[in-house]
Amino acid sequence: MENITPVQLVLAISSLVCLVLVIKDMFTEGKTGLGIACIVLTFVCGIGSIIAFVWGWMNTGGKVMVTWTMIWIASVLAAVSGF
Repeated sequence: MENITPVQLVLAISSLVCLVLVIKDMFTEGKTGLGIACIVLTFVCGIGSIIAFVWGWMNTGGKVMVTWTMIWIASVLAAVSGF
């Protein structure tokens, strides 16, 4: 089992913040069922964050989604390079 590096930890926490912001937008726009489903599916099998990511790009866009995309790219690069 590999250890999580500090860089990966910072990226994971940042990604979680973006997820929370997108789910908050779901509740704000009246998509309560989708918001609850994303929360449950994130903790059960991890697919809730992917649903929120796609929903965010389709409905919200903006700075949060650009930031979240950059975090995902940085996370993949950090995992591949071993940082």
